[in-house]
Amino acid sequence: MMASFLLSECLEKIFLNFIKEHSFNDIGSNIPSKELFSCTLVSRHWCRISTPLLYSYPFHHFRHKTSYNSFYKLIRTLLCCVPQTEIIQLLKNNNNNNNNNNNNNQFYKIKSNNTVFNYISLIRGLIVDELMFKSQYLIIYKEIWLSSYNPRMMSTDLIIKIMNYFVKFLCKNLNNLTILEFPFTMKNNDIIELLTIKDCNGKSKLSDLKELYYINSYISRDSNNNINNNNNNNNNNNNLNNEILLPKSLYFTLTNTICNLNLLYNKRIKTIEEANYLSQFISIQKNLKHIILSENRYDLLFYSLDRLFYSNSDNKYNIVLSSLSTQSESLQILEFKNLYFGDINTNVIKSLSLLKNIRILKLYKCRKINDNLHSWAKNLSKLEVFELVERYYTNISEDFLIQLIHSSSNTLIKLVINYERVEKQGIRLFQNFPTLLISLKYLELPKIFLNELIFILKSCIKLNFLSIILSNDDLFEENLKNLANFLPKTLKRIRFRETNCSIISINSLNYFLFESILNSGCNLKYLEFNDSNGFDQDYINLTKHYGVELVKI
Repeated sequence: MMASFLLSECLEKIFLNFIKEHSFNDIGSNIPSKELFSCTLVSRHWCRISTPLLYSYPFHHFRHKTSYNSFYKLIRTLLCCVPQTEIIQLLKNNNNNNNNNNNNNQFYKIKSNNTVFNYISLIRGLIVDELMFKSQYLIIYKEIWLSSYNPRMMSTDLIIKIMNYFVKFLCKNLNNLTILEFPFTMKNNDIIELLTIKDCNGKSKLSDLKELYYINSYISRDSNNNINNNNNNNNNNNNLNNEILLPKSLYFTLTNTICNLNLLYNKRIKTIEEANYLSQFISIQKNLKHIILSENRYDLLFYSLDRLFYSNSDNKYNIVLSSLSTQSESLQILEFKNLYFGDINTNVIKSLSLLKNIRILKLYKCRKINDNLHSWAKNLSKLEVFELVERYYTNISEDFLIQLIHSSSNTLIKLVINYERVEKQGIRLFQNFPTLLISLKYLELPKIFLNELIFILKSCIKLNFLSIILSNDDLFEENLKNLANFLPKTLKRIRFRETNCSIISINSLNYFLFESILNSGCNLKYLEFNDSNGFDQDYINLTKHYGVELVKI
């Protein structure tokens, strides 16, 4: 009961943790809302404090949609914030246009839509979702989002008009947006104009924007979206689907509006012109800290094939990557996904080398990271996190990796190197690890031989997480026994990828735990294996005896 009497400021700080602990930049994941929603049910006091936070980023709860029901329930809630007289006027106009006056009264039997909050005024993050524009979904789910308006009596034309009106109302009445996301190719200028129009003080709704996400996909709005224009050409002022196209590109349009981003996510660059506009947009930012540049993996494949036949194939990323040096003081996080580095020029290498404050670098399935990037690796002396995920080791220079790890040996906290290792591929890398990685706490490696692993573990004096694939399954038990005496005392969790606990005898597991914990003083608490069918009770009892929990990956 005492929780009900906590000061509003205290409650708000507690509730904020439910949002802050999740990262918005993982564009494929949802921001959970269960905890905040539960808080709204505790009491009126809690509801008053938690609801503004729950509706700060409402669309981000449905980023990765397994069901569209929840999304359209959100639209229904937000639609309640539109003055009902305006919705009624839309219904009247539609009936008058259709000469259907006899049925007017059926539309006006609108359920009460009184809301405690003006939810739209609370929104700080907007995703311009395609589900707002795809006519087939608007119709399929009309019983949800239009449940207060007798949707069975509505034509397709009217349903789309109401949604278009809602989108315009939403954009007009949003304020102080901090996160904006376009998960498809943006062509319609109406939405951008509504968001970028400036007030008497020269500020727009995007002036304080901190994070921008843009997926320049092949898929644009559904071609069926366009309302039948046979009789409505004079009544389409509210129709966002009759597109007024952007004059050039999204970034060109936003250049004069957004200059204080902390994070920029861009997926796909189709043309040199788009690359130039993106480059200019990056250059005008005043405090850009985090950039994520990504390509579709199939585009990367096609580009690689083009290189086999066309030696002068343009690399649009030469233009974009060269602009990163304009953010040399502020930029701290770089993420590159499915990019081709084989054609980068000297300007790009100079630009990357000037980024002196990079703390986090993630390379995900990029190709042709060659020796010419050695000078960049030499300057990465402040890295705290480095993640490399590749399918083939041949996609990255061994010298680049060795130099990068040595350059950041004093600062690295998390190191992930993950690729499909064939036999002793990359042996020089593992033989040339620094003799001391004084800050490393998290280490993930590909398939590795025991002697290589022992050599690396000797340098990791603060390690608490280890993820590995021990090579040579036939000798796994013997290797496990030998490993026991070389584990750092700080190690708390080991993840044995692609390994089942069942291949280890109970005696071998007992030996490993006894030697590592009791004799060597390792602080081991968790062992993770791939056992899909769970663990035998004898193994659970044994590990529990040593204070260790078995975890299924």
